[in-house]
Amino acid sequence: MLKEFLICIIIITVIVIGNMITQNYSVNSIEDINNHLRELKETMQNEEKNGDDIHLQVEKIDEEWEDMFSKLAYYIEHDELEKFAKNLENIKTYTELEDYESTRKEINEGIFILEHIEDKYSFNLQNIF
Repeated sequence: MLKEFLICIIIITVIVIGNMITQNYSVNSIEDINNHLRELKETMQNEEKNGDDIHLQVEKIDEEWEDMFSKLAYYIEHDELEKFAKNLENIKTYTELEDYESTRKEINEGIFILEHIEDKYSFNLQNIF
């Protein structure tokens, strides 16, 4: 009896610790990308916007996302991640076309998608039950 109880406690502890690690990485990654998206949005609202600066910011966001995607894909549904990847592709396309109004719309949608992912996979009682 004690042996089974100890094994159960160890398993639960490993699950909780693993969840805390993945939760922290997810929150930090999503917060980082959201901050970059907000900076991009501010750059586009600047009256003296420079297309090259905007393109560089978008490429930086894309590179960071590719790195994060490979790690997040281990424990988050691919469908959720692909929604943002598609959104990011739209942002890249609209910035290349210099359609900044559509880019702002896509940025807002991307922020919403990332916040949804963060909420959906957060470790709280609402998501457990």
